[in-house]
Amino acid sequence: MREKSRQQSARKTSAARRARLPRVEITQQERERLLALVEAARRDDAADTVLASLAAKLKAGGGPSFARYSELLESGGEPDPQIAARVRDAVETSRPLCIRYTSRSSGETTERVVRPFNIHFYDGKEYLEAFCELRDADRLFAMAGIEAILTEPPGDREADETADA
Repeated sequence: MREKSRQQSARKTSAARRARLPRVEITQQERERLLALVEAARRDDAADTVLASLAAKLKAGGGPSFARYSELLESGGEPDPQIAARVRDAVETSRPLCIRYTSRSSGETTERVVRPFNIHFYDGKEYLEAFCELRDADRLFAMAGIEAILTEPPGDREADETADA
């Protein structure tokens, strides 16, 4: 009975660890390179079940679902490091942010309240996934498009111009 309880506890702990890991989206080129590295490591340790599992997942492929959205976002450069750090902190603490965001595809600049819940890295660029109160839906934001984190609600002009700090 104790063994069964211990196994169930181990499964729950393992599932909790997996749930905390961020989702990683990779390009086809990155997938192929990673698979080559994993296969090389498997030649050195054929009994390693983790490497075998990873190789199987990489071979299954199935292009990243995030890729189609990231291409629309046109990240347009590097994000401001101070803004990126504050966004990552908000994701970790589940804290809403008020941001000034410029869409690279349309050129439209908006101020909006977002509730961040994930960070994605795709093709060397960083993206924020958040619930957007302006659009009342989950949205993806190129981190480079976040120009400022505002300290006041949208409409107020006093902003913490993090990009200028």
